[in-house]
Order: sequence, then structure tokens, then C-alpha cells
Amino acid sequence: MWGVTQFLGGSRFLGPLMSRSFSLGRCNLVRDCVPKPKNTDRWDHKRSLFGVYDNIGILGEFKAHPKHLIVGPNWLRGWKGNELQRCIRKKMMIGNRMFFEERHNLNKRINFLYRRFNRYGKHR
Repeated sequence: MWGVTQFLGGSRFLGPLMSRSFSLGRCNLVRDCVPKPKNTDRWDHKRSLFGVYDNIGILGEFKAHPKHLIVGPNWLRGWKGNELQRCIRKKMMIGNRMFFEERHNLNKRINFLYRRFNRYGKHR
């Protein structure tokens, strides 16, 4: 024990603390209590594109809305809703042009979500 106290600075105060087998709710004196700072990427995809559409109204004379610049399926552009509503919208817009198996899987998904939302939805 004397060697440990001499190694930690030679303080006589550390002797009784080092011999305890239980914690007093304090941090260990040997390791640092301050957490290490997180390494965050300041130029990740979300941060780099923050506010990218803010100048469309100023530079584009308010002719283009940001929802018109979104690239994606036509049944999802500028639209918001849950999965059931998304599937129903997809079926209404392109259901007659889908392959048989894909349309069958979409109908199965709509039936499952319809039953699920009726049994466990927020309105219950």
C-alpha cells in the first residue's frame, strides 16, 4: 500500500481511500472524471445542405418552390403522410402500370397496415 501511495504522489490522504472496497459516489482518483469531447463531422450531409433552398425566393423571384426541386418518385414529391397513406397514394397513381407481383405485394401491405392501424392506431 505504501508503494501505491508513493506512486500516486506520496500523499498520506490517498491511503485510506485506496483501501476501501466500496464507492463513496465520487470518481476514481486515478482516472479523469471529465468525459472526452465527441468528434463530430461538421461537414456531414445534413449540416452541409442546411439552408440550401433559402435563397430560391430571393434569387429566383419566388417562381420555384423547394418542393418542385425534390428528386424522387412522383407520388412522393412534396407530400407528407404515414406508410398506409403512402401505399394508397402509390396504388392510385401508378397501380395500373405495376407488374402483377409488385401490385400484389402492395395490396398485401395495404391490407396489413389497414388492419394494424384500425386495431392499434392513435384513435383507439
